[in-house]
Amino acid sequence: MGKGYMGKILNVDLTNGTIKDEEIPETSYKKFLSGAGLAANLLYERIPKGADPLGPDNMFGVVSGLLTGTGALMTGRWMAVGKSPLTGGWGEANCGGTFSPAIKRCGYDGIFFTGASNKPVYLRVVDGKAELVDASHLWGKDAVEAEKAIQQEAGDKKVKVAVIGQAGENLSLISGVCNDRGRIAARSGVGAIMGSKRLKAIALEGTQRPGLRHPAHPA
Repeated sequence: MGKGYMGKILNVDLTNGTIKDEEIPETSYKKFLSGAGLAANLLYERIPKGADPLGPDNMFGVVSGLLTGTGALMTGRWMAVGKSPLTGGWGEANCGGTFSPAIKRCGYDGIFFTGASNKPVYLRVVDGKAELVDASHLWGKDAVEAEKAIQQEAGDKKVKVAVIGQAGENLSLISGVCNDRGRIAARSGVGAIMGSKRLKAIALEGTQRPGLRHPAHPA
């Protein structure tokens, strides 16, 4: 690609369990870059007018910044996005740690969820191969406990996990999304959006990297 982005997103319909890649046209990156800009455009176009923020018509997404994974310093934050249950408008919370590079290492600039599962699940992605996993045994665990459990199930402590705790499960409007043992994307009630979709966590493991214009200076 040679431009710092991966060129595609992952769409997950939690109602029917379908998972699909979607290529994003270069014109969108030129207009909106990536990260929150790309997410705002997609959510504006795809969330129906008047959608309940805690209903299945709302979308929830995690996106990585444009320069994440390129070697640029201080660019490793990720954003959780959706229609905010606190304000009824644009909802965005950002967080540091290791989850942002993991999104790109799985081959995506963002992962977006629609619908709602009829039981707790988490999404596991390994180098672009994605599956929904039953999370009934994790529902009720706090964020750190659930993160550790998911890593144990994967057999790899290096798996990067974004997860909600009991507050998100119970649709608290001040709940956030945690990663790296307690770092938190805390604003806009994004944890409650995950809880409303019965999405406990997103677990990522990958080795891909964005291409650079100057490959002599690799990330």
